Amino acid sequence: MSYLVLARKYRPQRFADLVGQEHVSRTLTNAIQQNRVHHAFLFTGARGVGKTSAARILAKALCCERGDAPTADPCGVCEQCQEIAGGRSVDVIEIDAASNTKVEETKSVLEGVRYAPARARSKVYIIDEVHMLSSHSFNALLKTLEEPPPHVVFIFATTEVHKIPVTILSRCQRFDFKLIATTRLTEHLQSVLAKEKLAADDEAVRVIARQAAGSVRDGLSLLDQVIAYVGDAKLTRAIVADVLGVADRRLLVELAGHVLERDAGATLRALARAADGGVDLGQLSRAFLGFLRDLEIAARVKDAGDLVDATPDELREIEALVGKGAPGVFAVLFDRWARLVDEASKSQTPRLLVEMAAVELCAAEPLLPIGDLLERLDALEARLSGGGAPAPRTGGPVGGGAPARPAPAPAPPAAGPRSWASPPASSTSAAPSAPAPVQMAPSAPAAPSAAPSLGASASPAEIWRAVLARFESKPVLGSRLAYAGVTAFDRGTLTLAFPDKYTADAVEKSRKDLEEALSAVVGQPTKVVLVTGEAPAILKSEASAESDALAADKKRRETEARQHPLIQKAQDVFNTALKEVKTP
Repeated sequence: MSYLVLARKYRPQRFADLVGQEHVSRTLTNAIQQNRVHHAFLFTGARGVGKTSAARILAKALCCERGDAPTADPCGVCEQCQEIAGGRSVDVIEIDAASNTKVEETKSVLEGVRYAPARARSKVYIIDEVHMLSSHSFNALLKTLEEPPPHVVFIFATTEVHKIPVTILSRCQRFDFKLIATTRLTEHLQSVLAKEKLAADDEAVRVIARQAAGSVRDGLSLLDQVIAYVGDAKLTRAIVADVLGVADRRLLVELAGHVLERDAGATLRALARAADGGVDLGQLSRAFLGFLRDLEIAARVKDAGDLVDATPDELREIEALVGKGAPGVFAVLFDRWARLVDEASKSQTPRLLVEMAAVELCAAEPLLPIGDLLERLDALEARLSGGGAPAPRTGGPVGGGAPARPAPAPAPPAAGPRSWASPPASSTSAAPSAPAPVQMAPSAPAAPSAAPSLGASASPAEIWRAVLARFESKPVLGSRLAYAGVTAFDRGTLTLAFPDKYTADAVEKSRKDLEEALSAVVGQPTKVVLVTGEAPAILKSEASAESDALAADKKRRETEARQHPLIQKAQDVFNTALKEVKTP
């Protein structure tokens, strides 16, 4: 007799045998017991999680000869159960939609729907990979699927439910099959090994379960492969990793340790040993990405045992590695390695990319909060200017009250090897030994609402500032006058230029008040002329002057940043040029 693979030998024969699909088993069992069986079912989920097996179990439950009605626990020994399990039943029709996509084939199947079952209690149509049917085939199914004969039950199975028309989905009772958790799949594989009377380490079985990625069929197929290699010998973690060509957990821990120690040489040697040992670098990259994810979760979440796929011993190893890294470093490592995984899958030289990405991880710096960066910049600016440390960036009372004493500038760290948690020491200057106390300047008195007469001999700037001071009690008009530039002042006439007609028209409504204020300041009757557009100004508007000042300050800060020793050193280290300087 030919060998029967484990995936077929241990295929579930009852609802209770389905691994990790308790929600499906319970619902279908209750539906049968309460005589509420739907006429169309849709089983969706990843490969190897029990969709087709559940469809066959449901068919046996509906057709089992034990009793006069469907049973939730088919006997498995009657003629109908045996024929359905062997795929020989004339009343349970299994159709592969991938090879029967045409509408003509669907119509030929539907021709038999109207006929009563030959021997069984019901006629069951199991259509696997139903999403492969053509749109015309789906349309042919609609009417029959909505109102089938009472003896017909449809069971659809698919891995890509999004490709099924909504008109089909609305006529079916949908069941979503879950991926199996690694712990649950490990238990199932161990039970299979016990039935096969084979010995295996728990870690070896766990490696197989991890590689199965939630699929029972994949796990049993991998187990078959490993058993064929070892024969009657005991399965160990090293043997499983060698046979499957996967990264051992110890290799992932070793790589993470070297990266956190910033040892590029040891990291590259570990990768070389893995590649020479037959480990698939693509699988290793994906496994290490998942391991970095586990490190980040363990660093951020307290008691992360339920969020990390690891045994208690492995969780302790993860926590030990987390203690070596600074806050935020694992997120940076994950982000950079994720880009490598995406690029390596499309590259002709994945090993080069993996090695260079590993070197980059060893040189990565932790992602610091923006608040810490701003405080460090303030402290650096204070040391370079020779002044005291800046005031902390916290909100304080506005107005009176004693000023807060500034904190002393932090002393530069001692020379020594750099770590993840501390920034590089600055050698540009030392912190002042005793910063001078900061004294608050007395607040300037508010400008009077009416300025005294200056006379016609005063400069246009003095006259215009005095006029603006008279309108401080009228903020709307004052804000509009801030956009006015003085273009001419001669023979009792002041010409004002505005950037747009809207502002000029708004000031035109208050021309009388403006001329009265101007005449009072000059000491003689003076008229105002309003113009719009660009014009040579002998006195720029306040808004324009402020904009020019901001632009000049921004340019000054950009120049200082480009000439800063730390920035120039960073450009030399990374052999690059500064592309853009962003200032607030």
